[in-house]
Amino acid sequence: MAFCATKMCIKTIIFVAVFGLSYGQLQTRSYSCVIPSLCRDGSIIDPRILNPSGGGAASPNPLSGAGGGGGAMPSGGGGGAFPSGGGGGGAFPNGGGGGGGGGGAPPSGGGGSAPGAPTPSIGIITQGSDCSSGYIRCTLVTCGTPSTQPSTQDGIATQNAFPWQAFLINNNNVGVRNGYAGGGVLLDQYHVLTAAHKVTNLTSVSVSMGVYSTANSGNVQTVQVAQVWIHSNYDQTYLKNDVAVLRLATPFNINNNAMPICLPTSGRSYIGATSSSCIVSGWGQTSFRVDDAPTQSLKQVHVPIVTNDACTNSYSNVLGASNAAAYLDFPNEICAGGQNQLDACTQDGGSPLVCSDTAPTFNLVGLVLWGKDCGQSGRYGVYLNVPSYVSWIQCTIQCIQGQTTCSNCPSRRII
Repeated sequence: MAFCATKMCIKTIIFVAVFGLSYGQLQTRSYSCVIPSLCRDGSIIDPRILNPSGGGAASPNPLSGAGGGGGAMPSGGGGGAFPSGGGGGGAFPNGGGGGGGGGGAPPSGGGGSAPGAPTPSIGIITQGSDCSSGYIRCTLVTCGTPSTQPSTQDGIATQNAFPWQAFLINNNNVGVRNGYAGGGVLLDQYHVLTAAHKVTNLTSVSVSMGVYSTANSGNVQTVQVAQVWIHSNYDQTYLKNDVAVLRLATPFNINNNAMPICLPTSGRSYIGATSSSCIVSGWGQTSFRVDDAPTQSLKQVHVPIVTNDACTNSYSNVLGASNAAAYLDFPNEICAGGQNQLDACTQDGGSPLVCSDTAPTFNLVGLVLWGKDCGQSGRYGVYLNVPSYVSWIQCTIQCIQGQTTCSNCPSRRII
């Protein structure tokens, strides 16, 4: 995130992130007796499917191991006017420095409870004699509910307030910037969501969780990425369908420093959500093109989600109407920010934008994608609209696990 003056700006010409983990007590909610295929170590179980009316186990889980879920311009160098070069300071998309922010969204309800209630989601297998023959006890852990609530003040984040924040590492460049490649968000023990533009040019990737300060590696978990899947219709020029799922070689240990985010309800609109409920976090720069390196400490900034018309009008004024129409992709993208010094910025790409309907639970609403400059009044960061991709996320993880009910896999593997 970018932290401008005494406030924050998060953004990317595209943004990125890393983690560190400490071990804490899981926030266990309850358990259900389910068939084994619905509860595997590290899988995310949606209680609205397992237990839609508050009773026992129910229909098969279409998620089968998924769980919920930022923006600036692509990763070019200095200077360059839109779209690919020339004079002018860091214009969108290939002229400015890289980076991007991240997000999340409000809770989507628990099993048999009112919308907005915390959603138990991580399934951990334990044998229970109280379960009928053929069933196992599946312990449910709350997603999107940090042990420490985010600060109401923008700037350096409170430790453990964003336990879903992931730090991507380019294994072929670990000697530079700690290998920092971008931001991401933990979906479950085995899967991380990020922007496709952060990983399409990488050949070997790792993910760290629990990273609070890049200067301190204590309590950080780092895991190798085994597979990278990007959207089949990803457009690298216009950053459309800019989303990827990373499959980890080994699972993360889930605790207060590494906890999945909740996925929002598919198709839900967060337009009009205020800055009091939505936060983007990341290690991005504090102003446009200061440096391509991530900042040392994780930062946060509250941002409102604005209307599509407001975003279109703003970018039409900056880029011209035809360019704005070519790059903006509603409803697959949303825009947030627009307040002076409060924005995502360079190196925030792939980071999460989260919102909370009811404290203390957050849902993933966006991923930092792109923007024009950082922290400018009336200019907005552009984010992947995660509610438009919930089905894609579910099907992609099912395809990775080889047990899909989808008619065809909506993704292509690049690693």
